[in-house]
Amino acid sequence: MEFKVNLALFKSTEEGNKKFYGDKYDPSKPYPQYTGNIQFTEMDIIKMVEYLQKATPERTDFHPEGSVTVKASAYVNTSKSGLQYLSINLEPDYKTLMAIKETDSGMTSTSSESSTPPVQTKEEDFIPF
Repeated sequence: MEFKVNLALFKSTEEGNKKFYGDKYDPSKPYPQYTGNIQFTEMDIIKMVEYLQKATPERTDFHPEGSVTVKASAYVNTSKSGLQYLSINLEPDYKTLMAIKETDSGMTSTSSESSTPPVQTKEEDFIPF
């Protein structure tokens, strides 16, 4: 379930924006200062989805609906052609990963197992589709 995904962001230039946007380029509009692509290997997708599914979302004032933390770290690197870029790594948050491993090992029960009563249904509530 541990993954490490890398993203490279390069500084955008007016020339690059003109090339990318073509006829839609408008010099009076703001454009991103850095752009790049991220590529996920099939195994990283599987591990990242498993991590996100097993993590218990944390509710905060900023995200009252709950969110899962993924650690990001960034480094300034230089490409072989001499261009500087920002290399960003995404990986599981240590605290969240340890909580998942603890739950998986059966050391703690999940809150849904202990506090959610079973739902009682009546025959007339049944919708056959």
